[in-house]
Amino acid sequence: MDSRKRTLLMWHKRLGRWMPPGGHVDSDETPEQTAKRECREETGLDVDIIGEPQPDLFASAEAEGHMLVKPIAMLLENIPASPERGEEAHQHMDFLFLARPVDESQVLKLAQEEGRELKWFTHDEIAKLSTETEIFGNVKNYILAMLQPQ
Repeated sequence: MDSRKRTLLMWHKRLGRWMPPGGHVDSDETPEQTAKRECREETGLDVDIIGEPQPDLFASAEAEGHMLVKPIAMLLENIPASPERGEEAHQHMDFLFLARPVDESQVLKLAQEEGRELKWFTHDEIAKLSTETEIFGNVKNYILAMLQPQ
């Protein structure tokens, strides 16, 4: 989300819908590191992950680990089979993070292999997108919840 309360979406070529940046966790990577990397790879933006503060359970035992950023939501999504990709039906666990650009003067750079277009959307623009042809219902719902007008 930028300072104007807009969210950046990419027209995903394979899915044929507006989607936020995202992808699979690499080995030795935390979910929030994945979110930052995927955002950079797919949009060209360096972002800060915004999260709710949590009690530091490692405050007196730093050698044991550290706290992770709390996602705004965790989803279990049913993914249909994709014969063209050789994939059976399966489930994805998605960790949703709210992020903001480190510097809003950064230039967007679309990952051409992933998407056709990048666009900043307002709450009203998201509300008008069709869940039949433009955006998945769950994506629309969580974005609208995050972009509540004030």
